Amino acid sequence: MTSLRQLRDQKVTVLGGMAHTENKISSLEDKISRLRQASSQLATNISELETIKGSITGLTIDAGRWKGEEESEFEEHYSSYEESVKSYVSKTEDAKDAMDQDIKRYEADKATYTTGLNNLENTLDSLERQISQAAERE
Repeated sequence: MTSLRQLRDQKVTVLGGMAHTENKISSLEDKISRLRQASSQLATNISELETIKGSITGLTIDAGRWKGEEESEFEEHYSSYEESVKSYVSKTEDAKDAMDQDIKRYEADKATYTTGLNNLENTLDSLERQISQAAERE
């Protein structure tokens, strides 16, 4: 039979584990919240970038105004600019995808910690019953 002192020591350990787990859950909730805000802002930015990209891609040039070397130089710069915008949009989408993956990972971690906290709460309930029974016997 476990002594009253051992049971109380176990209770202290469980309470410490619960506090640690609650801190982890709180930290994960903060991270998830910040990432969701950032992801939402990136989604808005991506939408705006797509609009800008569409206006750049759809730009028509009056062939009568640009001739020879000027035309070649303009087309070169225009093409470079178009590729830069396309690359920027792609990298922004990749960043949003990475954030969304982080959110999923943190949510899974939070679920694991929540399950652990529930288990610790059950253990605490059991220890408190055992402590009451042991105290009655002494």
